[in-house]
Amino acid sequence: MIFLAFIIIPIIEISIFITIGSNIGILNTILIILITALVGIFLVRRKGIKLLFEAQRNLSQGVMPTEEIKGGIFLLISGLLLITPGFFTDLIGFSIFIKPVQNFIAFQAKKYFQSRIRY
Repeated sequence: MIFLAFIIIPIIEISIFITIGSNIGILNTILIILITALVGIFLVRRKGIKLLFEAQRNLSQGVMPTEEIKGGIFLLISGLLLITPGFFTDLIGFSIFIKPVQNFIAFQAKKYFQSRIRY
C-alpha cells in the first residue's frame, strides 16, 4: 500500500504541476508552491508551540496529555506534507489541520487496529 502511494502521489503531483504550470506559467506555479510551504511552516510552528504549552499545562496538573500527543502526530504528518512541494500533498496537509478530519482519521485508525487484535 505504501509502495503504491510512492508511485501514485508523484504521478498526481506531476500532472497537476503540468496543468497548472501551462495555465498560469512556471514562475507563478513556483511562487504558489513556495507560498504554501511558508504558510505551512508558519501554521505548523504556531500549532506546535500551542500543543507544547497545552501538554505542559496538563502534565503540571497531573493529566496525561493524550490529545496533545495525538495532535502532535497529526502535526508532524501535516508538516511533512506541507513542506513537500506539490498541490496534492498541500491539500492533504492542510486538511489534516482540521480537527474533524483528525478525529475521523483517528477513529478509522483505531477501528483498523482493533480489528487486527486477536485474542
